[in-house]
Amino acid sequence: MFDQLSSIDASRTTWKIKARVTRMWPSVSVTDNGTETMKGYNLVLLDDDDCHVHVFVYADNWKYHANKIVEGGVFVISNFYTKDALGSLRPVSSKFCINFSPSTNIERDEDDFMIATHKFEFVDLSDLFVVVNAYEKPDSPDYSTDVIGVLVDFEHVWKIKTMYGLKDICKFRITDGRDSHKVTLWGNLAVTTDARVKEVKAGFKDGEEEPIIVIASSTKLKIWKSSVQISTLPASKIYINLDHDFVFAMRQRVREEGYVPFDKTTSSPTTTDVKEVVPVIETVTLKELSEKTSTDFLKMGFMCKVKVKSVEESDNWWYGSCNKNDCHEEVIKFEGKYQCARYQKNYPVPQKRLSKNKFSLYSYQYKYVTLKDPASYPPPLKQIAGREITVKVELTDDKILVSSTISVPSQSDGAGTPGSALLTSKRVKKEK
Repeated sequence: MFDQLSSIDASRTTWKIKARVTRMWPSVSVTDNGTETMKGYNLVLLDDDDCHVHVFVYADNWKYHANKIVEGGVFVISNFYTKDALGSLRPVSSKFCINFSPSTNIERDEDDFMIATHKFEFVDLSDLFVVVNAYEKPDSPDYSTDVIGVLVDFEHVWKIKTMYGLKDICKFRITDGRDSHKVTLWGNLAVTTDARVKEVKAGFKDGEEEPIIVIASSTKLKIWKSSVQISTLPASKIYINLDHDFVFAMRQRVREEGYVPFDKTTSSPTTTDVKEVVPVIETVTLKELSEKTSTDFLKMGFMCKVKVKSVEESDNWWYGSCNKNDCHEEVIKFEGKYQCARYQKNYPVPQKRLSKNKFSLYSYQYKYVTLKDPASYPPPLKQIAGREITVKVELTDDKILVSSTISVPSQSDGAGTPGSALLTSKRVKKEK
């Protein structure tokens, strides 16, 4: 069983998580003569509950893990430290940061379709002035910014003289058909982006060029001459026509709004290692579980063996939600933007979250409904109908069973033998 990233704090080090490495980059210091020294390595981890956190590994510890980790891979990670996320221009909004030590255990796992390949915290282009003007420290804001839009006015890479010698640079504008802002890339990021744009344009048919959708993650914003300027950081990454729902949604948005390419005008407006006593998890029936209504059972975990009667396929699998880690509210489309009522924020495209789908579990004549599911209806989920599974559940004060982990026996296993975990972080509630 795995801990959710959203539940981790600094109380102990004996955590065990399963997450995807969505991004990784080095932290370097540069001397006056331009020499670079590596201070450590950074990762962004994303789990199946759509929560992502920043990981920093000091250079002395990175040598223990460097050959194990690849970007995009899914890993089981245990025994690590956590601390409050501090500093400026942080890559994600999580309130804590993870540190690996030499004793941190990292194992590559098979790919998991329940964990998304990417997560971004987009800010709508029309809100960038508001964001910059709200900075308490304009030169070092708390967080970096993710933006998405159409790439226009691309200037191919050239070299410019700096105090550290000649550096590669390229520029373009990012627009959503309403607002437009200038983006400047430096160094290797400029070179790789230039090559990717050339590759994409080379694939277009004559007269059929479609909008190139660009995502710029972990960028820095500043106002210069009444315009928002977007520049990159060591954590920044540029995605050109990424194969993702965000890109599809953005392309649909600009097409629906009759997008016309912009011209070159600017728009205005340390904790100590603590040994944990692991409690024994009680195995109960669904009937016994339904009778545990006392507050004494809150946050307690139980194991249940049940039989899946059927899998409901009629509902939608995904819904558009707020981009923040701690908000699962559904966003409302208004005037071309997606609005979160809870945080009063606008997003250019919604964050896709797994919606509420159903399958009925049968035991002692009680039915339960399990929520959470993937982008397209997966064959493995259909195959659990009629089979016995083991469910780990946790009771909360709203009398709904949450944080359920389901393991399914393989075809050759006995009925009561848990197999590989197919579904995690499910929400379960009783159906009358």
